[in-house]
Amino acid sequence: MNKKTIFGGLIVIIILFLLVMSFHGFTEKKKEEIKVDMTIFPSKFYIQEGDEKEIKLELKINSIPFSSKINWSVESTGNTGKLVFKNDSSTDENGIAYAIYFAPDDVNEMEHKVRIIATSKIDGKIYSAETTAIVYPLLHETKIKIESGRKKMIAGETIFLKAYLFSKNEKWEPMVDKSILWKFYINDTLFMKKKTKTDELGISNLPFFYSNAEKNISVKIVAGFERNLSGIDDFEECSSEMNITIIPEKPGDFPVVLIHGWSGGMTDVLLNYTWWNLTQKLVKNGYKVLDFDVTKKGIQWLVYEPDWFEHHIPWIAWKVCEKIKEALILNGYPPNQTIDIVAHSMGGLVARFIGEHYMEDVDYWNKNWNGTGYPWYGDGDADITIGAFQIDDLIAVGTPCHGVPPNINESFLRSIIKYAYFPWWVGPIPDMIYNSPFLEAMGYNGSDLIDYYGVGGDIGIIIGDYPVDFDGDGIPHYSDGLCPTESPYLNGKPLYILEGKAWPIGEEDHMSLIAINDKVHEYILKHLIN
Repeated sequence: MNKKTIFGGLIVIIILFLLVMSFHGFTEKKKEEIKVDMTIFPSKFYIQEGDEKEIKLELKINSIPFSSKINWSVESTGNTGKLVFKNDSSTDENGIAYAIYFAPDDVNEMEHKVRIIATSKIDGKIYSAETTAIVYPLLHETKIKIESGRKKMIAGETIFLKAYLFSKNEKWEPMVDKSILWKFYINDTLFMKKKTKTDELGISNLPFFYSNAEKNISVKIVAGFERNLSGIDDFEECSSEMNITIIPEKPGDFPVVLIHGWSGGMTDVLLNYTWWNLTQKLVKNGYKVLDFDVTKKGIQWLVYEPDWFEHHIPWIAWKVCEKIKEALILNGYPPNQTIDIVAHSMGGLVARFIGEHYMEDVDYWNKNWNGTGYPWYGDGDADITIGAFQIDDLIAVGTPCHGVPPNINESFLRSIIKYAYFPWWVGPIPDMIYNSPFLEAMGYNGSDLIDYYGVGGDIGIIIGDYPVDFDGDGIPHYSDGLCPTESPYLNGKPLYILEGKAWPIGEEDHMSLIAINDKVHEYILKHLIN
């Protein structure tokens, strides 16, 4: 092969190489010139739940409308709603596709985000565009009004607050079974929260109780309905506020009701022994002891009628209620006057029942009670007409809130505790035995509207099988001779324990605690105010 032939071949190869490179460059240039514009209008929009919105997709290649199949998807962390197409999901000859977005009927947040994504495969490549729908709830307007019959109260009283809650659809209507959040402030500091529910009239009642005030206190009360997005209908929030002035309690503001135990009223001598000393100290310190017979000279104390002892404690509480209301009226008080109660022994259970079972019906007793509901029942008319809202302090001395053991030595009671014959078959007596149906149905918590104080005596005598620790502090105690020392304890309530001896050596036995024990009397005088 000569040089001329070789040179000619090289020229051909170079020309072919240049042609290939030129074609490759042209192809690359052609590919680079494909510009896809895919856009959804609007790129972001707000829409109310249940509404619809038209969205528009434009598809162009190199600024020229392009017809192509479009794949649509809707994504969200919750309900997505749905898309409906006017014709089909493809772009038309103008490169346009329309879709109607239907928002979910209900969303549970103020801004529920939904992504609407369109994709198309062009020349082997996927192109996409998206818009964001922010779905907001349809909120019905609400309003709340609060009121109280009084703008001033004595510390220890209970007043009723009332809230009226309404929502507006076409007209204002009561909101039923809705939660009201109450907040209480002193000097702009929150000190208490409560929740209540509205009734079928959109009304919610809340008893308000404040125990101690050393000076006048202004309390700001705010009742609010929180924004509610949890149901089919959604509601805007609202609130209302008012101010109450609380003035310090002083002795004599509330009459003191003295309620004796099972045997306290058996004789005038025993009744006098129970209450004489305490009554003199109360009167001397400015307290008013409720007089149950204003036609007689001096203060006449509450006395149980003889036939009451044929009944259980709830029934006795009913009769005590009636006597207290009658005495209040005869002493010039309204029947709903706030009272303090000092109770001894079974009297504390009577007082507790009154304070914890307002409007209870107690005519009869179910001997076959199985633990469901209550063992007491009635004729359909409410009997307990004094409730926790009417009682400020309840001081219970030697009260068997947890009961007494069933094997008490009667001769011991007669000789040491001054008890006469103790007939165990009598109506209220079985109610006071450990774990009796009455005590189990009552429970061991008390009422949050009553300042309860228990007092127990410990004379070192076991009346059951062993010392008992009812308050859970790890220290078991004995008894006051009849009632276990810690039996007056209620969960979370204070218990004052006095350790000593029985009379005449000491004053810590069951009867002496209330009758002659100066420490107990001082405790009562102190806690009737503080």
